[in-house]
Formats: sequence, structure tokens, C-alpha cells
Amino acid sequence: MYIPNNIDLDPHSALVRQLTSYQVRFLQWWRLRGPSEFHDREMNLRMPTGGVKGSEWTRYHRMRPSDYRWGVFMMPPDRNTVVFGERKGQVAWTCVPEEYRDLLLDHVTVQGDVENAAVEQSHELTQMVPSAIDLEHLFQFFLEEGRHTWAMSHLLIEYFGSDGADAAEGLLQRMSGDAQNPRLLDAFNYHTEDWLSHFMWCFFADRVGKYQIQAVTQSAFLPLARTARFMMFEEPLHIKFGMDGLERVLYRSAEITLREDTHAIFDAGAIPLPVFQKYLNYWLPKIFDLFGHDISERSRVLYQAGIRSPRNFDKLEGTEVAVDVRCEDRLVSSTAPAELAINAVMRRQYIAEVGAIIGRWNQQLRRLGLAFELQLPHERFHRDFGPCKGLAFDLDGNPVHDADGQRLAALLPTPQDLAGVRGLMGRELGEGRTAAWLAPAGASLDKLMPA
Repeated sequence: MYIPNNIDLDPHSALVRQLTSYQVRFLQWWRLRGPSEFHDREMNLRMPTGGVKGSEWTRYHRMRPSDYRWGVFMMPPDRNTVVFGERKGQVAWTCVPEEYRDLLLDHVTVQGDVENAAVEQSHELTQMVPSAIDLEHLFQFFLEEGRHTWAMSHLLIEYFGSDGADAAEGLLQRMSGDAQNPRLLDAFNYHTEDWLSHFMWCFFADRVGKYQIQAVTQSAFLPLARTARFMMFEEPLHIKFGMDGLERVLYRSAEITLREDTHAIFDAGAIPLPVFQKYLNYWLPKIFDLFGHDISERSRVLYQAGIRSPRNFDKLEGTEVAVDVRCEDRLVSSTAPAELAINAVMRRQYIAEVGAIIGRWNQQLRRLGLAFELQLPHERFHRDFGPCKGLAFDLDGNPVHDADGQRLAALLPTPQDLAGVRGLMGRELGEGRTAAWLAPAGASLDKLMPA
């Protein structure tokens, strides 16, 4: 079967054979772990064209998901030197340097692993899809997460020999949430079992993906940089799916709260704003964990080698960054060289970005006259990774005594909350129709404002 590409694969017969063989096993994974229905329903879906400029890179088609073809796409080289780190100004790499082989192999493997995991953790959402356009968005998400797996698998197979081929096979063997062979990053082992979770995942977790991909767009390893630069075309739409979905939920929740003059609106067919907040409290700590340890020698080496760098990091070189350090059963405020604290730097850039959006939502809620404010949980809250693991903090990051866990439990979705949300998740695919618990596509809080 032909593999779409813009890198002139045809002369590389051995690589084509390997990728074609991998394609067979990838399709087996897709049929087993991907969506179980709607493969033959016509949808409006985009596919890469191979172009590399502006809107030329993709084209929308009226097509069935079963007709989508995963392929290998890269941007053309934009430089031939290393642009940051200790090797700045040296010749960039078209092959993998032996001294960084294991580091790069691990990095590419993890990036590929999260792409398939994102499909597995949300594949049951077709059963409760709220509208036909949301079904199209869901399949676009599924298909492009799979394409990103192809992007990483290509790098593994072409540049890392038998170890890379084995790593590419591992992407198909691990499974989200599996007790014996789970996905590599813990957040990807939690399933998004309703559409509020899915919207939060797309908005928050795919935004982390954007940060991680952007960090290697100027990598000294040019094949990784070229691959990441093309992936940056695709990632923003997934974030937009999430943001638009959350705004549609907030629209309906605010509308019904104002009408009923109460936050107890499950019976009125909408998600209560306090439950929306609890979902934020549940998902964001797991997503914060995706940035890794605050102090990381691995991240320092990746930066010094010229492989990975946060945006605007040149402004922080040689500075100290505030970090939390674990001291037995408490945290101590400290500092670390910025190169050691790259993960913390990236997380805080991210927090500032999403915090500004939540702040805008709060402004809109206030203008509607609603006495409710959403809160971005502090990066210390409910963490399962890093120095805060196992310690209790409130949403503001202050330590609390919570021996019985009751204070924490009150901030997270209860079984009743989860049942209430899932009770709203009926499937709606009628033409021009949308499930009642969220507003139709295109709605946002600012459109609920009185004229």
C-alpha cells in the first residue's frame, strides 16, 4: 500500500519495505484499539497534501475515515547549524550522533507513545457523541494522532536501526491503562470517559503537546526538527477543538444557571459550574505532570546538546529559577540553574498561557452576573509526580493537613458528579442537532452577553 509522503521515499526501497510492513501492523492496532464504528461514514476531514507553506499543507475532503492514508511528512531544512546549547554554531546532524543516541531514541519513543495513547484513551467517545460536527472533530483528532505516531515511527525506523524498529513496535504493543504494559506517561493511562473530559484533554493536554513539539523544532537533529515543524501545522486544531468545546459547555451551563438561579442544574440538563471546576482539578495536575521533574539533568543535557529548548529560553540562560525541593515530608523553596529547571520553566509558561484564558472566561462570567469564578489549580495541587507527590496542598498551593483525605475529595469529582455528567452523554447525530448539555458549535460565552 502506498505511503503518502513529501520526502521522496521511492528511491529508498529498504526503508519503504520496512514502513510498508509496519503499516500492516499499525492498521491492525487501529482496528483493535481505535474507534469501533463510523469508519465508513462520510465526513469532512483534512489530509496533508505534502505542501509546506501556509494553507497549502492540507486539504479538506468529503471522505470516509477508512479512506484516510497515514503518511510521512517533513518541512524542508531551514538551516545547517546548531542554534542553541554548547554546540551552537556547529554543523547540525542529519544522522544520530552516537553519544546522544540513547537520549534521542528515548525522546522520540515517548513522543510516539503518547500519540497512540491519546487514541486509546478516548476511543469509546463515539458512543456518546453530541453532534455530527463533534464526530468529525473526534475522527480528525484520532487520525492525526495516528499520523503523529507515523511521524515518530518513521524516525525510529530510519535513523535508529534495530533498536528503533523495536521501539516502533512497542508503540503498538503498549496500551493505555493496561496493568501489565501501560503507556509510558501516567496521564495517558487515564481514559476520557465523557466529552467534558475529552474537551479538557484536547485543550490542556494537547497544548502540552504543542509545547513539547515546539521545543524540538530547532533541534540539532535535523530530521526531528523537520518532523516537528510539520506537526506544528496539525496540533493547533486539536487545541481549538478542546477550547471551543469547553466554551460551548460553559455557555450552556451559564445559561441554565441564570435561568434556574441555582448551580444544581443536572436535572435541567446541563453541567454545573462547580462540577466543571472539579474536572479542572482532576485533569490539570495529571497534565502538569507531563512536563516532568522540576530539576532534570536529562533536560539540561538535551538543551546543552542543542536538541530541545523552551521558547525564549535565551533570556533565562545563566539565571536561577525558583523551584520546590522535597525535604522529607515537606517542601522547601529553593532555586536551580535555569538549564536544570527547564521543565519547570516550560510548565510555568504553560500555566501563564492557560491562566490567561481561564481569566477571560471569568471576566465573561462576571459580566453575565454569575457569582462563580473558575480557578486554575496551583502546580503543587494533587500531583502524582515530582517533589509534591504524596503531599496535600489546596488549590492555591498552600500545605494542608488532610490525613483522611476529605478536603481533597471535596475538590475532585464525586461518584455522583461523574454519574451526573455521564447521564447527559446521549448520542445526537441528527442533522443540525446538538445534545442539550452543550451549546451548538460556534457558541461562546461572549455570545451569551446581553446586547
